[in-house]
Amino acid sequence: METILQRLLAIDGVTGALLAGKDGLVVASTLEGEEEELLGAMGAAAYDAAGRYIEQLGVGDIRHATFETPGGIILVTDGGEMLIIVRCAVQANLGRVRMEVGAASLRLAEQIGSY
Repeated sequence: METILQRLLAIDGVTGALLAGKDGLVVASTLEGEEEELLGAMGAAAYDAAGRYIEQLGVGDIRHATFETPGGIILVTDGGEMLIIVRCAVQANLGRVRMEVGAASLRLAEQIGSY
């Protein structure tokens, strides 16, 4: 799991990455302390709220959410049993980050499935 996060952190503009349960509890992180707990808890809550919104629209299940602000970007991706949450600077190449997060989601599913 740490390798998955380190690969994400190696992308220019990515400032943090973590794996959290869908309840927001952090499983693994490149961040520390309160910052990782806040990002995990709030990322899971925002993803859940976005999922309920999308469900009401009747367009399928949510797989990925991007939250863009003037101060940075947060990406939350469904990794099966866990969420992959990535914090990026505004200038990050979001296409590359999305591609790597998608690959990370597949690797995570394989790792969890092998237990």
